Amino acid sequence: MTENNELKIMKKTLEDHEKRIKSLENMLKGSKGEEITTLEGKPQIEWLAQKIGVTIDKVKELYDIEDNKLTLLKVEGKDEREKTRKISLTVLSGYKYLLGNEEISATEIRRNVAENRVALNNFATYLNEIIPSLIRRKGKPKSPKTTYKLTPLGEAEAKEVLKKLCE
Repeated sequence: MTENNELKIMKKTLEDHEKRIKSLENMLKGSKGEEITTLEGKPQIEWLAQKIGVTIDKVKELYDIEDNKLTLLKVEGKDEREKTRKISLTVLSGYKYLLGNEEISATEIRRNVAENRVALNNFATYLNEIIPSLIRRKGKPKSPKTTYKLTPLGEAEAKEVLKKLCE
């Protein structure tokens, strides 16, 4: 390889690193209340709306965001089990795409379930039913420090739920 080709390769690699650093910096800005962007430079809410095939306004109608706290405003389901499952997935998805938080505390999910008038009697049981296929638990069960995160399958399921809620 010639010295000129090596320089071109190094230059390209450095440019790629620079782009990645800028996109990560943009994501960090989002945690301070500014607009969160994906690696492609699109706002996360725009990306989510595009992925589920609805308008940004429809997605915004589903959530109330105040002081970096998200509250789900609409839920559907035939029983408490289904509602708890759907609320958990949509709240985790909302925090991820609208506020940039991948991991959410169990108490925050529980708060959203209660605010949607769903009984909390079997909350832990219903969450355990969707672990590890749709969500992952980090921490010990029953600990106030336990957090939850969407799996790729859970993310796909959450998008389907969001799409139905937006219709």
